[in-house]
Amino acid sequence: MSTPPASVPPTTSIEEAAQHMARAGVGALPVVDDDRVVGIVTDRDLVVRAMADGLSPQTRVEEVMSAAPVTVDPEAAVAVALLVMRSARVRHLPVVAEGRLVGVVSFDDLFWQLTQQLSDLAAVVDAARKIPEPLRGGQQAPLPHG
Repeated sequence: MSTPPASVPPTTSIEEAAQHMARAGVGALPVVDDDRVVGIVTDRDLVVRAMADGLSPQTRVEEVMSAAPVTVDPEAAVAVALLVMRSARVRHLPVVAEGRLVGVVSFDDLFWQLTQQLSDLAAVVDAARKIPEPLRGGQQAPLPHG
């Protein structure tokens, strides 16, 4: 999860939101009012809902954001976050604890985490293959005939 999370208030212009995304290197910004997540605006929202419709750069984020976004708890397992993303068809989840924004997790964050775990598992399997057979404590199974 990315912490501290980049966010904007609902009164921010879409131009300012796009600039904030560029500076922060993120593709989505939770929209926060009084420390509560009230929406999320993505780079795709800025293109599809704002630019494609010819909205003014001074249009407020609250006009193009997705209201009441799906959120996840900071203690949620990676698998849970992935399931939430898949079922809600989103790539960014605000992470909320006690009603307050504490971070943002993206599909890329989860993909990297899972890739790292698979890499670690592959290293363990590879290391186990290099241990001489007598030290593994087991007999090799006979090959099936036929």
